[in-house]
Amino acid sequence: MKLYLPAIFVLSILSGCANIFEPPSVKVESKKQSVFTSVGYAPIELQPGDSFDLKMLNAIKASKLEAYKEMAEQIHGVLITSGNDVEGTVLLDDRIESQVKGLVRGARILKSYHEGGVYITELEFDMQTLLFLEENESNKQAGKAIKVKPVVYY
Repeated sequence: MKLYLPAIFVLSILSGCANIFEPPSVKVESKKQSVFTSVGYAPIELQPGDSFDLKMLNAIKASKLEAYKEMAEQIHGVLITSGNDVEGTVLLDDRIESQVKGLVRGARILKSYHEGGVYITELEFDMQTLLFLEENESNKQAGKAIKVKPVVYY
């Protein structure tokens, strides 16, 4: 009986502390899983325009469109079409075409700047923003518009 008493005491202490040694089961969502980023580049000097200012404006537009195109590629994917022509055992023509189609809503511009002779636009797209936009849109269609409380600053 004397041998069992210390063993039971030690086991009861260890069983009471068992949860301390287990890692907590907290659900942690990674921000990286729901955020996409893209970058668009446009050379300034190759843009049409009579002055540097017009070329800069066109480069801004072109880099923004390239960033949106890259964002659509990440979200919706790219359709690749390829083909080749062979006569006998000689390759005559080899073609690869890509196409991107998609709607990008809720993306925001992180940075827009020029470096050297290139204009650069960086975009960020958070899937949580898209879910909010879609939920708000479905609420409007159902007649349940989200009420926004006025905020007064003193």
